[in-house]
Amino acid sequence: MSFDGVMLGHVKEELEERLLGGRIQKVHQLDEATFLFSVRQKRTETLYLRFKGSEARIHLTAERHEKPYTPPMFCMLLRKHLEGGAIEEIRQHRNDRVLSFTIRIRMDTGIKETRRLVMEFFGKDANLVLTKEDFTILDALRRIPPFDERRTMAAGAVYAWPEDERMDPYREEDLAEVLGSLRSENERDYLGKIQGVSPQLIREFFHRRKNKEPLEACQEIIREKAYEMKQGEKVRFASYELTHAEGEAIHFSSPSALLDRVFSEKVRTHKKSQRKDELAALVGKRRTRLEERIEKFHADFRKAEKYPRLQKKGELLLAYQSRVEKGDRHLECEDYATRETVSIRLDPQKSAVENATDYFERAKKQKKSIPHIKQQIVRSKREKEYLGLIESQLDEATLAELEEIREELVREGYLRMKKSGTKKRKPRQATKPMVFFDETGMEILVGKNNTQNARITHELAKPADVWFHVKDAPGSHVVVKKGFPLSETTIRTAAQLAAYHSKMRLSSSVPVDYTEKRNIKKIPGRQPCFVTYKNHATIFIDPDESFVRSLKKEG
Repeated sequence: MSFDGVMLGHVKEELEERLLGGRIQKVHQLDEATFLFSVRQKRTETLYLRFKGSEARIHLTAERHEKPYTPPMFCMLLRKHLEGGAIEEIRQHRNDRVLSFTIRIRMDTGIKETRRLVMEFFGKDANLVLTKEDFTILDALRRIPPFDERRTMAAGAVYAWPEDERMDPYREEDLAEVLGSLRSENERDYLGKIQGVSPQLIREFFHRRKNKEPLEACQEIIREKAYEMKQGEKVRFASYELTHAEGEAIHFSSPSALLDRVFSEKVRTHKKSQRKDELAALVGKRRTRLEERIEKFHADFRKAEKYPRLQKKGELLLAYQSRVEKGDRHLECEDYATRETVSIRLDPQKSAVENATDYFERAKKQKKSIPHIKQQIVRSKREKEYLGLIESQLDEATLAELEEIREELVREGYLRMKKSGTKKRKPRQATKPMVFFDETGMEILVGKNNTQNARITHELAKPADVWFHVKDAPGSHVVVKKGFPLSETTIRTAAQLAAYHSKMRLSSSVPVDYTEKRNIKKIPGRQPCFVTYKNHATIFIDPDESFVRSLKKEG
């Protein structure tokens, strides 16, 4: 983990500059381990605190976050003791991953009191502790009862700083002594002697000491303010330049800007993966049910189609009723039309006429059910087609587009609106379709989900614009912003985009239909992304990923 004591020291310096003397205006708890503090100094700053595993950290943020409408009990306690208070001191405990705020607040009684907020960023043991001025604990995010092997974190106990006998690297004499006694290439030897440094920092030290004295190399690293992120096989970040690591380096103006970028991307990637898996599971489960339902409807249809047999048995019972007596369980008789022997089951409690009536009623019911079953089969197949279209859009969707797909599924009744207690938000801004340009500079629009497809076809395309879509398969709507005649380059480029952004991406010789937008019609009773068209031509194309990626794209 690269959020070590050295990085925390740089964050502490930034917070002193931007928060010291400021007043805490609002405290929000986003989830069980994440908090936002709104602090007003020269301007309003948003402080982000996370107390969970390798994500534990503190920094200023420019990201927007959904805030729960109803705060948890611990958040309400923080609000009572901190909101309106001024931050008088920000202190790091030696070079450890522990930071404390001293906050002066006027209580409801009118008396000014001091509160301390202690933040420990120890991975799985990360904690947030609220204490009085004398460090008597008021409460902790993660309570630890007395007589536990760990330090007590319970109301009424006195907060104790974590014990650590390792050397503070900012004490030059101690650092020189430790580095003079260690000459190995074993990271653990250094991690066991120097406080608040990460394995990554030690690797950087090994690299730099090849050309510099050990003390000079180490001091250079911990005092450097490069705030660098390197993107290689994995993303690395530090307050110093990562000269030992390969990859493209990006520098930031402050530690908060660096941490905000690194972790917000991780959060977005995780959230995207989570949302995609959630939607894929929902759609997959629904499609499986539809397949089972369609199979059942087909079975019912095959059974209903046999209603003439029931009708015939009723007629035969009336014809041979003289041979039927009460108590009979079946009748063997000859079909006067085919001369075949027919076996008819009987209800022994009923007469021949009553049994015949039952057969006529069953035949009538089955005949009447045929149009309904056909309708249900059509509806289920259409729904399955729709869900297949949704499924094909998940892989390439951004997080915003996944949210748009989710909202669509809520509108269509597949998901319920979340009752999360969050404040009512403004309507989400619609995502924009992709915009490509071919070699001639022709503008081509490509939809990535049903909302975008409906928009570019029914709103953005003019009647004479040319519309493309893969034939008989789920895929993106593609619109060339110009009417006929089109150059062969433009037609082939638009066809490539339509074929590539479809379920036929991995196929060869994919048929793509194209026609003027004026020939496109919505299908009544179906989603706006489903259309019919006429007067079209067809081109066969081999999807080429390298060609699509080489196209000039807006933005």
